[in-house]
Amino acid sequence: MRVWFLFFLGMIGFITSGSYSVLAKETDAVISKQDQTTILSDSDHYDGRKELLLGLRIKLAPGWHTYWINPGDAGEPASVSAQINNSGAQEGKIMWPSPEQLTENGLMSYIYKGDVILPFKVLVPDDQIGKDLNFKVKARWLVCADVCIPEEGEFVFDLPKGQASISPDASLIQQALSKKPKKSPWDVYITSSGKLWVKQEGVDPALITKAWFMPEKSGIIDQVASQTLYVKPGLLTLDIPLAVKKELQQPVHGVLAIQDGQNQIQHFSVQAKVAPLSTPVQTSLLLLIGSAFLGGILLNLMPCVFPVIAMKLLSLSRIGQEHINVRYKSSIAYTAGILCCFIIMAFAFVGLRWMGSQLGWGFQFQSAGFVILLCWLLFVISLNFLGVFNVQFSLNNTGPAGRSSEYSSDFFTGLLAVLVATPCTAPFMGIAIAGALNAPLWISILIFVGMGLGLALPYVLFACVPSFARILPRPGLWMDILKQLLAFPLLLSCLWLAWVVYQHQQSMSFFVLLSGFTGLGFVCWAIGLIQQLYMQGIYRVFRIFFGILIVLILCLLGGGFYFFVHDQNGKIETQLKENVMTYSAQKLELLRKDHKPVFINMTASWCLTCMVNDKVALSSTKVQEAFKHQHITYMVGDWTQYDKSIGDFLKAHGREGVPLYIYYPAYGKPKILPQILTSNIVLSYLSDLKK
Repeated sequence: MRVWFLFFLGMIGFITSGSYSVLAKETDAVISKQDQTTILSDSDHYDGRKELLLGLRIKLAPGWHTYWINPGDAGEPASVSAQINNSGAQEGKIMWPSPEQLTENGLMSYIYKGDVILPFKVLVPDDQIGKDLNFKVKARWLVCADVCIPEEGEFVFDLPKGQASISPDASLIQQALSKKPKKSPWDVYITSSGKLWVKQEGVDPALITKAWFMPEKSGIIDQVASQTLYVKPGLLTLDIPLAVKKELQQPVHGVLAIQDGQNQIQHFSVQAKVAPLSTPVQTSLLLLIGSAFLGGILLNLMPCVFPVIAMKLLSLSRIGQEHINVRYKSSIAYTAGILCCFIIMAFAFVGLRWMGSQLGWGFQFQSAGFVILLCWLLFVISLNFLGVFNVQFSLNNTGPAGRSSEYSSDFFTGLLAVLVATPCTAPFMGIAIAGALNAPLWISILIFVGMGLGLALPYVLFACVPSFARILPRPGLWMDILKQLLAFPLLLSCLWLAWVVYQHQQSMSFFVLLSGFTGLGFVCWAIGLIQQLYMQGIYRVFRIFFGILIVLILCLLGGGFYFFVHDQNGKIETQLKENVMTYSAQKLELLRKDHKPVFINMTASWCLTCMVNDKVALSSTKVQEAFKHQHITYMVGDWTQYDKSIGDFLKAHGREGVPLYIYYPAYGKPKILPQILTSNIVLSYLSDLKK
């Protein structure tokens, strides 16, 4: 036994005294509490090459990180220098792997964590080629957690001359090199204002769900600000907020990260040349405004606007036989209400997008709180129309105060028309909305103003054009009857909005909504009673008592809304039919790879146009049989509450709201269907491959 033990020790001595050691080319470590750092070599021997590959290895403790070439808003990149056979020192050229992003306390950094290897190259001096090499490598790096600690170390190792052999550490260096950004397959450009863009056939919206740009130099972009992505077939744009309000003049080097539907990320090394982009917003502004104007006109025919048709009819009947100046002022007030609401929406959209929110058309209906407040408002208006209480619309007043009240009513009607119209997108509106929500503020305002003018046009024509005004009947008792009759379309709208709240699947929100109907009904009745008693000048104490009771009920409703509605973010679990598949970017990609036809329906419970299309066309026997016979997968995306994947899909196809219908044939390009459907329209798109 002793002989075998001595033999074993002898073999160990022979191996360690020879020219090869399994750990020979990973140097001794510089060790601290936060990391352990060494130098690696990809070969155990030097075979006369001019260029050698080494690696700086930093094993970081949990919670610590080090930095990329551009550390971001804080930090410092690592650096190395090498001296070979006591010759002059040279800087090592680090080949930086792709970093991670880290946001802390309003600052953005580009970092590495865990076992970090930074490959770098050094050149052998001409007079040392073919000799044994002795390396002295100096490195500096910064590690951070709650605090940042600068560190440095000097590493010494030898590479004897001889036949090159792969060291055990070569695979680690190669693994680090594989994480380097790949060369971009596309020509990448950036405008002087910071819009990075790619025009290439290979750009596919279905394969790009997210992207961000990381420049190699700091101080170029605002690291923390959101970068807004827009993708359509053949075109990718990425809005990159610049660090300073100064136009770019020189190409920008960096890494473009692209994420697909399966959350796989690819990093591409790009050199973005400064070049302008001719976008639809720039070249076809008149077309966008014209489309918005036509869409606004057609929006008057959309189901979403039905709730305010009652108020518009009432207003028209009121001014039908008035002097032309009165009709002009009424039209101006109604149009001003519409335009004010649209302009506020433009500011809100641009502001929220600038803060990083990815919102689309009709986003407010994704909030149960907004839907409840709108439902309560329409309920109160309907009770007013029924005469439960009286807010004067000045139907018989001719004095200045009466006129002022009438114009205020017209202005309010315009505001309300826009609020309830936003769940729907009429024909021609899709391209206009997409342009408005991805354009500078002034262009967004122009597009929304065009849409508002289109929405107001029918009312203005009936009010101001004599030939149209003659159609309107003279005022009389019938107006009071019409006012009461028109309350019922508003009550139907309340029923629809209550159904939308129910679709949010938030039980307490639905309970608060129903409680509100009871409470507001009592409040409106009490107000009407107080008005009657006040006109008669009696029961002053009784009026005060009911006034206090009204305030208490409103406080209870407000408290219930605050505690049980405004902060609920429940996720809808849509119940779909057996032959319907829930939308998923991953499922869609797999089906397309297998060349299976897919029909996608992007919808929402608050979109009446979507509901009508579903009942009239998509759920019809003809269409469902066509799906079955042609083996078409019917996929539904429900946007009743915000879903980022659906939002990204809509945006990738140039839309900012629902409905959106797309048919992917087994072979060939996808086909986008109109926003108003019939069963025959759907069947024609399923059968006509030329569309």
